[in-house]
Amino acid sequence: MEGFSFDMADLLAQVGSSPFYAMWYIFTHGGFLLFIYAFGWAALKLWVHWRQTLESRKKEYIVLAIDIPKLTEKEPGQSMRGVENIFAHLAGAHSPTSWREKWIDGKYQDPLSFEVVSIEGRVQFVIRCLRVLRDLVEASIFAQYPEAEINEIEDYAKRVPTWYPDREWDLYGTEMVPVKPVPFPLRTYEDFEHSMSGEFKDPIAVLLEGFSRLGPGEQAWLQLLALPIDQKSYVEKVMALVKKLKGEVTVKPPSILDQIITLPLKLLVFVGETAFGAGAAPAKPAGKSDQPLAAKMFNLSPGERKVLEKVENKASKIGYTCKLRFIYVAKKNVFKKPKIVGSFVGYIKQMNTNDMQALKPESNYVGVNGALWFMRDKRNDARKRKLISNYRGRSVWYGMPPFDMCTEELATLWHFPHTHQVRAPQLKKREVKFAEPPMNLPIG
Repeated sequence: MEGFSFDMADLLAQVGSSPFYAMWYIFTHGGFLLFIYAFGWAALKLWVHWRQTLESRKKEYIVLAIDIPKLTEKEPGQSMRGVENIFAHLAGAHSPTSWREKWIDGKYQDPLSFEVVSIEGRVQFVIRCLRVLRDLVEASIFAQYPEAEINEIEDYAKRVPTWYPDREWDLYGTEMVPVKPVPFPLRTYEDFEHSMSGEFKDPIAVLLEGFSRLGPGEQAWLQLLALPIDQKSYVEKVMALVKKLKGEVTVKPPSILDQIITLPLKLLVFVGETAFGAGAAPAKPAGKSDQPLAAKMFNLSPGERKVLEKVENKASKIGYTCKLRFIYVAKKNVFKKPKIVGSFVGYIKQMNTNDMQALKPESNYVGVNGALWFMRDKRNDARKRKLISNYRGRSVWYGMPPFDMCTEELATLWHFPHTHQVRAPQLKKREVKFAEPPMNLPIG
């Protein structure tokens, strides 16, 4: 192509005395494609955002409160497997979009929001979803908990101010971010059962205990967003980590777009090597031959084998794109951040491991951070406004990048507790059992 032709003799003659000429020469002979790509990408993003905004105005969302049975008859671990089945069933909400639906109609996938809410110590499990998905959500829960009760309620997040600073209210919030690459799994509920005695310690108990200790004027919200996704790309990412842990070498061929983007950079490298000379390639160290895969697998330590098994187990489960938020909002005269934040962080740390995945509160860009140096109050107030806005909108994309989790990890983070272990006095539970009347009941 004529647009990619370079007169190397002319370019080399000018590069030493006029680097700006060399840059202009590259731009006019093919480098302009990078700018076309950048402007085109931005235009497409603005178009899709506009179409999705119009589509969002047509959607209706509801908030469902779930009251669990007062006495859970299932074993604790079995109960959590039931919640995992709920998440697996709700993956049916995934609706792939065609080209026209995405680019013309603005159709997009909505996340399901699984929340634990404490309003002045009264704890409630909540799910926020599209109204058209209510039957799917109720069927998923009733299939595992036939005696549960589900009611539509007003969105509690709309009862507190959204603009800070506020004269009466104050807010602390954060998002949790993964410490390691996403395919590494968290510690899940199967790890909370003692291998010898079989005793199970419910990881959500500490969160509910802390939430139940809030007093008048205090609220704490936990939001777990789960976006149904295409499983093919999810499995590919996890299996790529599996191959890496096994020692398999995989080379991904560059795409056409990658070649276009790197072409000017390769040209600059070639010009520099030609003008100033290039050193010889470093020799391969002796004794560094490729070790056979079978030998690498045989030399894995017990800990490495355990990590590999956990990652493979994650690949076998249904995956979601997720985000985890926490907000504590209270009247200024009763606002006590350490009272509840410690319980929340301790609850999360139960699922963290040093050899696999861990979640930590984000404080550099999104979370409220008291250690900021410049304009600390103004910057934190701006973060508070964004946090409460993103929470109310149940946005999975605003804030820090989301990350993938499987149904087992989701069920560990959000599940109905075993009421024999959780003693939170104000946990909303269903007090009465309902049953169908017998078929031979006399009438008259």
